[in-house]
Amino acid sequence: MQLNKLKDEIKRERERYEEDLVKEVTADFECRRENRKALERQWELNMNFLAGNQYCDLNARGEIESEDKSYFWQNRGVFNHIAPIIDTRLAKFSRIKAEVSVRPKSDDDKDVSGANLGEKLIEHAFKNGDFESVMKKVTAWSETCGTGFYKIVWNNAGGSVVGEIDGQKVHEGDAAVLPVSPFEIFPDNLYTEDLKDCQSIIHARAVSVGEIKMKYGVEIIGEKVSVYTLNKVGTTLKKYDDTIDNSVVVIERYERPNETYPEGRLVVVAGGKLLYEGKLPYYDGEDERKIYPFVKQTALVLAGNFFGVSVIDRLIPIQRAFNAVKNRKHEFLNRLSMGVMTVEDGSVDVDDLAAEGLSPGKVLVYRQGSKAPEMMADLSMPDDFNQEEEKLINEFVIVSGVSDVSSSASNAALSSGAALQILVEQDNERLLMTAEQIRKCVLDVAKRLIWLYAQFVSGVKVIKLKDAQNKTKTYYADKSAVNSDDVYMDGENELMYTNSQKKEIIFKLYTSGLLSDGEGKLRPATKEKVLSLLGYKELDYQKGLAHLHEEKAIKENENMRTNALSVEEIDDHSIHIDEHTRYVLSEYSSLTEEQKQRYYAHISEHKSKIEKTEGE
Repeated sequence: MQLNKLKDEIKRERERYEEDLVKEVTADFECRRENRKALERQWELNMNFLAGNQYCDLNARGEIESEDKSYFWQNRGVFNHIAPIIDTRLAKFSRIKAEVSVRPKSDDDKDVSGANLGEKLIEHAFKNGDFESVMKKVTAWSETCGTGFYKIVWNNAGGSVVGEIDGQKVHEGDAAVLPVSPFEIFPDNLYTEDLKDCQSIIHARAVSVGEIKMKYGVEIIGEKVSVYTLNKVGTTLKKYDDTIDNSVVVIERYERPNETYPEGRLVVVAGGKLLYEGKLPYYDGEDERKIYPFVKQTALVLAGNFFGVSVIDRLIPIQRAFNAVKNRKHEFLNRLSMGVMTVEDGSVDVDDLAAEGLSPGKVLVYRQGSKAPEMMADLSMPDDFNQEEEKLINEFVIVSGVSDVSSSASNAALSSGAALQILVEQDNERLLMTAEQIRKCVLDVAKRLIWLYAQFVSGVKVIKLKDAQNKTKTYYADKSAVNSDDVYMDGENELMYTNSQKKEIIFKLYTSGLLSDGEGKLRPATKEKVLSLLGYKELDYQKGLAHLHEEKAIKENENMRTNALSVEEIDDHSIHIDEHTRYVLSEYSSLTEEQKQRYYAHISEHKSKIEKTEGE
């Protein structure tokens, strides 16, 4: 009896604890949302201006409201320069490629092989999750609102099927990278610049009740929820509805490790119910600390602030002024074309004249003895309108860092290719800081993917990728493949050089002889790489033969540890000599004298084959 009472008391204590935790997390979320309200309204204003809804502004209460006409005859046209500017910036940033390499810990052949497999894992995750599309979505958010986020998680339902339990398929799991809008991220302090320095992060988003039931096994009554404001009724002023039905706001609060929770804590709340409570699921590979599963990308860094700013923030005042000038200009043109008539009071039927105007062939009757109606003279377009319009267009270029060099009126007289190239370089330099932010985020995502595979891969993971010859190859990776997280991107920032500049540099390297070997010859492997960089890979008559020889030599390196191998007639001897020599030097301390002599004999046979061919 006492045992049952004790169980009931423990159950009630647990229920009270969960209720208090749900209330505390919900109140924390509401407080953060209220503190960030002004930022959200600015983001919504940016989205409206980008979409062409440009006659709106923030009122005294901080809400977005439409601006009405002052007079019925006013023009309210929208001459959207913000949209093409953002389109151009996004197009330039799309040149940044998510191609990441892994630097091995040492020259040891196992570390080199492990680093190569680590690259294959990252490539697999990027291609399997369509990372290029994710990167474009996050960049679109950062360009519109100033900040975008990547969420790197482990998906237990991903990867290959490894078995079946109770009729349910069991997957090996795989890493996933998800785009997250800034509307969903709530830091504990808006003035903490680095995400890792936040004491806690809330990720709140609108989720259908069906998904919650499937994932957590909890039934919740759904409502109509705004995707952006996360309110029960959407308040965002847009040309479209931003609400979804039968949904609820899911609040995930990530707390960094502290004295109370050494491994951090994750609390998930929705609809007044506790869905999950536990330690942070992911850690970094450097010191195995628990970390947040997010990477922050900003368009323009704002010192002392968590969220960045968008170039749209700076363009909105210019866009308002430009719309005003263009509309006043069109109104003036209407006056010039339609005319402004002066009439003596009581001389004509003013209502009839106002309703029908002066149509061609109209008979205008006026009172006898009064002054005849006449058109107002001396109406001409002031040159101030044109000057102000040109100034505003130049301000768009100055503020955004984007200009169309080929069609710019100020550059029309330039005929020199060098001068035009300088202008293109100046345009790209304005975007380099944002481009570097994107590249840094790609590296951070790649590093976190390696940490995820190191944490969750058990046994051997099968990776299938296509090589340069579009041939599917299978790789087998285990934990040894993720022993290095030293990731880097080959080459410099893609915006530093245009494609024509890159090709010109390659030609200069070729003509200077830097790509040739000691005998002044261009080796087949180098030629294959050069053609690939120039975009003419299909012109390589060998069709990647050099790469195949490298792979064959690498396999021979492992086999010759135990068995002697003879040189084959199909071998490219120079490639095999390089690969075998590199292997012996990297594994020199681990090879026995007998093994070394085996490699030396094999390399000597390759050299004798070359001498024989040259002698013929």
